[in-house]
Amino acid sequence: MSIAESVGANRIIVGGDFTYPTGDPTLPPEREEAYRVRILEKSLEAMLKPIDKPTVFSVRKGEGESKEDA
Repeated sequence: MSIAESVGANRIIVGGDFTYPTGDPTLPPEREEAYRVRILEKSLEAMLKPIDKPTVFSVRKGEGESKEDA
């Protein structure tokens, strides 16, 4: 269980790690920028999606693709 789940968050965006939640400084600059943009896009998508239980939205570092776990 994540900290977000334990405090009762309804929409949880899984991106970077604890020290860099919205990026990854180990990625090359172009890939990190794409990754940050994808995290923002996934966050906006999560806000627009109606949910009835806590939902985890994941963003992969690789190609900026995302995977949603309901």
